[in-house]
Amino acid sequence: MDLAERLRQVSPGAANLLLSAALPRVIPSASGLGIRVEEVSDERARMSVPLKRRTKNHVGGLYFGVQMTLAELTGGLWLLRRFPPREYRSLVKRVEADFRAQGRGTVSAVCEPPAEVFSTLAGALRQKGDKAQAWVPVTLLAEDGGVVAEVRFLDSVKKL
Repeated sequence: MDLAERLRQVSPGAANLLLSAALPRVIPSASGLGIRVEEVSDERARMSVPLKRRTKNHVGGLYFGVQMTLAELTGGLWLLRRFPPREYRSLVKRVEADFRAQGRGTVSAVCEPPAEVFSTLAGALRQKGDKAQAWVPVTLLAEDGGVVAEVRFLDSVKKL
């Protein structure tokens, strides 16, 4: 059991704070964006990013690159939870995004895939042994709960 998992058993909030602080060290391009880990479980991952000078585009909404970074990191966090990096590697092979509205404040990303996403990946890894892929959905939400974007990542998971 790793440090974050032990900490999560004692205090989920402290574990999320630790993950938020570690994120820019692991993914340097996320540095300075203010991305916060809010929730991580086997069923769901949730992260958020504030709208500020560094994340704002020329029309006052959340910059496209920040939205995609937030979505990818949230889906990746869910994958890391289900497929730990000491045993697996994952890689995004394809992305599809449908934008619905501008993010005009803090935007949250929620990755809550249907159970069959995990079972598809786990089953294929058991049968094929080394590699599997599945679409992992992430929804970007505005502060009022409205949908900013629906994003899907075709993720490939490989057993080490």
